[in-house]
Amino acid sequence: MLHGRVRKNLNSSLDHGSIMTGPRALLAAIVLLLTFPTNAARKVSVSEQAGATVLCYHIVEGPRDPRMEISRDTFRQQMRYLEMTGYNVIPLRHLQEFVVGKRASLPKNSVVITIDDGWRSTYTEVFPELKRRKWPFTVFVYPNIIGKTANAMTWDQIREMAKAGVDIQSHTFSHAFLSRGRNRSKSEAAYTEWLQRELVKSKEVLEKETGKKVQFLAYPYGDYDQNVAEHAGKAGYSAALTCNFGKVTKGSDPLLMRRVVIDKKMDFATFRRFLGAERMVLAEVTPTPGKTVEGIVSTISAKIPNFKDVDPKSVGMAVLSLGDVLPYSYDANTGEIAVVVRDALNSVKARSHRALVWATDRKTGKRFEASWIFKLPDPDAPPPAAAPEEALPAVTASTSAPPPVVVGGGGKRK
Repeated sequence: MLHGRVRKNLNSSLDHGSIMTGPRALLAAIVLLLTFPTNAARKVSVSEQAGATVLCYHIVEGPRDPRMEISRDTFRQQMRYLEMTGYNVIPLRHLQEFVVGKRASLPKNSVVITIDDGWRSTYTEVFPELKRRKWPFTVFVYPNIIGKTANAMTWDQIREMAKAGVDIQSHTFSHAFLSRGRNRSKSEAAYTEWLQRELVKSKEVLEKETGKKVQFLAYPYGDYDQNVAEHAGKAGYSAALTCNFGKVTKGSDPLLMRRVVIDKKMDFATFRRFLGAERMVLAEVTPTPGKTVEGIVSTISAKIPNFKDVDPKSVGMAVLSLGDVLPYSYDANTGEIAVVVRDALNSVKARSHRALVWATDRKTGKRFEASWIFKLPDPDAPPPAAAPEEALPAVTASTSAPPPVVVGGGGKRK
């Protein structure tokens, strides 16, 4: 199902092109920092850092959908990333309280996870994955889908999730476009009556089925206007979520809270960029990015050339494919960071591994990241045939600025 905001994917600036190897890597990194305007030169307000990013998912693994279905592996990778790199998953209720001033602050790098519609994968894929991590999340359900197709959840499954603490909230009753412009064929009186029924009936049904209060709404397709928002408030909703891209901060309109919609076309670098990470330059990276390692990998390491500009307490390192955070060492006097992985790598079957380094700018608090993939040889593969030696091409770093986030309008199905 398609959502009401259309975005252009970003070419990755967080991965390849930000990592350099070779004997003159450090010098090249310094030159890059001098020629490329870093985030330190841009003032970032405290309000820009405070708040939370609300992630919006629809379908994980199935049913097949050209836009809103993502794979199980993609979802798990994103959850591992949040868990291993310093993000804090909070309940939607805490964000709403922060927005209206009832909660003074939120944890750093706060994220809210929401799932729309009521597809079966919410129960079979999302629920076990987040339950295992003991993370709160909100499911926006429209009752008219429940039990109507083999790909939808049942009321028994919804009640089981609600009993386990999952936040079940409203996505209207029938998942219709709500704005007046989308309902011009109705008379004013008929439209108002219909809109009220969509908002109120969903709330009543969900509260009856779960035995819990429903106070949040997600606009279907991200379609709303000021009149719809006002009716949502009158229907008893204390917050409503759109598909407008962006972060939710203190003072945001609680009935127009923004979200980041996760879709099939979003790659991992874009996912991280939408959460607020910008490109970090690394040097002296081992193992070599994109190469198959010869021999045993015991340590993964890198150097942050502009280490004096980052908060040493914020620096971190992880190998996402391992699933657990390993102890790492960071030298604040040299910018060198390393993690010992020999035994951990031997315990997993994966041959391809992603390492990630992150830090925040000392002055602005902005988050920076660099990521690279290295591969281990297949122990069951035959040895490669000998080949004549040839000089490797020089690795250079891109000096172009990362492309801007582009958000467009749509009105397509969410």
